[in-house]
Amino acid sequence: MRYLMNIQKLALVLVICGLATLGSAYGQRRYDFKKQGFSMKLQMENTGSFGHVAYGPTHSPTPNPPSPDSLGLEYRIGDKIEHIYGGGLWIGGKLDTSTGPVPRPPLRLVSVCYEGWAGPYYEFFPGTDPRDGFWEVSTRDTIPPAGWYDYWGSSLPFAPISDQDLYTTYTDSAVRVSGHVPMKLKVIQASYAWEDPYADAILIFEYRIMNLGRKSIDSAYIGYFFEGDVGPINVPSYWTNNYTDYIPNARCAFIHNPQNDGSTPAGAALLATSRPLDSLRYTFQWFPGNGTPPDDAGKYNLLSSGLIDPNQFPELVDTRFVFSFGPFTIRPSNETSQGDTLLIAVAIVSGYSARIDPRIVLQANAARALDIYLNQGIRLPATPPSPPLRVNVGFRRVELNWKWQPGDDALYGRRDPELNWDSTNQRTRLFASRIVPLPNSPPPGYDPSRGGRNFESYRVWRSENPNMTDGSFVLLAQYDAREDDNDTLKFEYETGLKYTFVDSNLVRGKTYIYSVTSSSIPNVVYQQIQDEDSTYFVPVNVEPLVSSKLTNSVRVDLPFAVSAELGKVSVVPNPYRTDVDYTLENGGYEGLSGDWDENQRKIKFINLPEVCTIRVFSLSGDLITTIQHDGRNGSGFPSGDQDMFLVSESNRALASGIYLFAVESQYGTQTGKFVIIR
Repeated sequence: MRYLMNIQKLALVLVICGLATLGSAYGQRRYDFKKQGFSMKLQMENTGSFGHVAYGPTHSPTPNPPSPDSLGLEYRIGDKIEHIYGGGLWIGGKLDTSTGPVPRPPLRLVSVCYEGWAGPYYEFFPGTDPRDGFWEVSTRDTIPPAGWYDYWGSSLPFAPISDQDLYTTYTDSAVRVSGHVPMKLKVIQASYAWEDPYADAILIFEYRIMNLGRKSIDSAYIGYFFEGDVGPINVPSYWTNNYTDYIPNARCAFIHNPQNDGSTPAGAALLATSRPLDSLRYTFQWFPGNGTPPDDAGKYNLLSSGLIDPNQFPELVDTRFVFSFGPFTIRPSNETSQGDTLLIAVAIVSGYSARIDPRIVLQANAARALDIYLNQGIRLPATPPSPPLRVNVGFRRVELNWKWQPGDDALYGRRDPELNWDSTNQRTRLFASRIVPLPNSPPPGYDPSRGGRNFESYRVWRSENPNMTDGSFVLLAQYDAREDDNDTLKFEYETGLKYTFVDSNLVRGKTYIYSVTSSSIPNVVYQQIQDEDSTYFVPVNVEPLVSSKLTNSVRVDLPFAVSAELGKVSVVPNPYRTDVDYTLENGGYEGLSGDWDENQRKIKFINLPEVCTIRVFSLSGDLITTIQHDGRNGSGFPSGDQDMFLVSESNRALASGIYLFAVESQYGTQTGKFVIIR
């Protein structure tokens, strides 16, 4: 298997490169490993590496391979789709290493957080302080962890940004790597993840790069090495079905698997540097494993080449890429000052859609990451909240109502979406109606000089999947706000807003999940462009914000009608056959096939009185179970059905045979029978 091959390569590199000196350091270094994210999780190590290789036993006197199920980057969680075998920063530059009064020609040097073929694998390492691991905080934290300022000093003030912030630091001179000349670099790495679906496939990294040496590093280039094995892990050799590509206007390089169903791409998008992005020289080069330059000079030439390789498709191979940019000058830095620190911001992005090409979603997420970083100050934008959703159930119909009512802000803990103020949305300033004075209770973010009301539409959704996966929801209706007649800019369909929807002709006994989401008008972020004569700005569109379908989702188990007549009760299915599939996908009532097991087997009594007692007997008259049915569920439409799982009260499966039942209610007692065939 591939991970075994790489561990063998690692062992070979350790011998060839003379890294035996690391053996004594293994027990001293404070290696730490973390998974970051929510719907997308990335494995990271405090050597600056990330992916499948960022796994604890890698750094030990006797390296052990990670489990094949230890995914480097999984998106979406539970889908078992791998994305990254290994990756990390490459930092290259020219450095005069002479110690005497006469300078020598500068050396072309590169220090790598991870490199997966020619070795060494790692050239950045943590320190020996017991605190040299990952520091984790979130916006829920109001005070810093114990020892924060003792450790970080003024280099990293306590200011939580996301739902999961991770901070760590590493250097290229903490461990002597044979044959490698360190540049005495220190990197402070900060990474941010959000639980909100808007950013579920975005992880933002900030790197603060400091030169702790005595001489400047000239003509420096920063690279992202990405060895991305993309594909479902249950497919043999899925990583050989990969290709790489680069999107110049998004400054995003990615790897994708077009061969295996379910695969989603993964890539790196540049967000910001200490220099304007348009003034940089970019390189994007892909290659198989044995194409990695073996020495520092070769790696530096790769980082600084300025070559942009064409799309690798239709060639599908085990591939990797280097995406780099520069040049920079990294001057010697005073650790107590940020003045000489080189700041780099990169987003790791993916994208999923059941309806469109996931590469389009990846590019949209790269634009979202740019908006989060540049417009929002590394905060999520002001998505209009989902409205409250009220449901009335009728005979084969469900009526939805999401009209905002007085007191809903206290009842539901969120504001009226139509009053939502986005101080960063620059398009709202084009509409007089969106920036007029607000009512007495302005929402968070209200600023009369910036932004405006960004609400645009309500979208009505329905799912028949009790697990409520995002892709299972189907759009039933959309109602858009109408702009003023004198506004030349229009959005969506201009239908006008509505607040009710009736879903009819539904199937009794089935489960339906409803949701109403709010969406915004699109935003725009302006990137600065600078040429010899002038500075100007180019707009980059950011797609509308949409609230989560899960915020106000309501599950409706559509009942059978109650009966006020004796003799109307039935059992379905009857007979019950164990060789028939009764899952939801096949029109039954036993849940989803992916979640089904023997304990899900059940029959359903239908057309019951509103309140009754059900007793089930064996053919010989032994009582099997007693069920108290009360259909007064408060939804406006009482339930006339009742489930019975096919086990006895002692939790033993009911055998094949004929069973008798009696239903007692105010209307009398009805008897009947049903059959189980195993």
